[in-house]
Amino acid sequence: MADISDLHTEASYLAARISASRARRTASFLGGGLPKQRKRVVIVGAGADGEKVARWLRQAPDRYEILGIFDDRTRGLNEVRPSAQYLGNLDDLLAFCRRSLPDIIILSIFSLSRERFLGIFQKIRVLPVDIDIALKKSDFDDENGASGPEFSIVLIEKQPLSGFDYVVKFLEDKIISILLLLFLSPIFALIAILIKCDSKGPIFFEQMRYGFNSNPIPVLKFRTMYTTMSDPTGVQKTVRDDPRVTRIGRYLRRYSLDELPQLWNVLAGQMSIVGPRAHVASMRVGEGIYEDVVKNYLLRHKLHPGITGLAQVKGFRGEIKAIKDARRRLSYDIFYINHWSLWLDLKIIIETVRIVLFKNEDTY
Repeated sequence: MADISDLHTEASYLAARISASRARRTASFLGGGLPKQRKRVVIVGAGADGEKVARWLRQAPDRYEILGIFDDRTRGLNEVRPSAQYLGNLDDLLAFCRRSLPDIIILSIFSLSRERFLGIFQKIRVLPVDIDIALKKSDFDDENGASGPEFSIVLIEKQPLSGFDYVVKFLEDKIISILLLLFLSPIFALIAILIKCDSKGPIFFEQMRYGFNSNPIPVLKFRTMYTTMSDPTGVQKTVRDDPRVTRIGRYLRRYSLDELPQLWNVLAGQMSIVGPRAHVASMRVGEGIYEDVVKNYLLRHKLHPGITGLAQVKGFRGEIKAIKDARRRLSYDIFYINHWSLWLDLKIIIETVRIVLFKNEDTY
């Protein structure tokens, strides 16, 4: 059976080819279809096609800034001298976007085959940006006979939570985290005292995990293990009656109170109240690392990680042993990214409280 992500990718490609004759984005792209801020653009395609797109973008210098050109095949550099700087192959593009995320990536290879499109798209779709494809107009019927560039720009992957949705999510995170930090401050103080009385060591435990755009972030938690036995890498999974967990730590973990300091991560803009859970880079499932054995795993990093998430309230909370369950967890994360709404977040928060209070038998 075909992989769902492959079907989605092929559908995106076919939709781009079919809808291009109707959804002429070229005029609005340079005219008034996008917000009036300057967009940072990366071009994939170092040949003549990429140069045509680059020259076209430069017609609106107040709207677009070309950061550079990337291509796995450098022979295009011999066809035409690019006016934008060539910055490397697709692996270099991923590394570049981790450091400096653009607003738009344009695939500008008019003769792009289906196979090559799928290969490029699968690699770059993990990035939280708009992905467009430049299609030559002669490849399809021009219903309107419009003049202008010889290509049209079609959106094939939209950046999640852009525009007004981004503002709503931002305000949700800031308002809820501030209110909870104020309301729970006495509980924070009580937990801190109990931790210090129970065992030697710091009150907080910091662990590096994947954050937005696959960049590492320091996730803060209340310490629940003996200092000499803790595992900052997260390689050693916690098991029931784990001897590394302190007495107070068992209660903190059972009721997820150890997660409360992540409200500071939310306030700092590193996390969200609701989102795909932040995993350690070395997290394993079956016999391998998550991102190696679960296809499209990095798609979950297109949003900020959350203290709770849709996968957690659907039963995928804590340890995941089977690859099939890891894939189902990922499917919930991707569904959340593609269908975010304020109402969905509120439902997840309410369900999380219910689970923490009444269905915590498997949390250890």
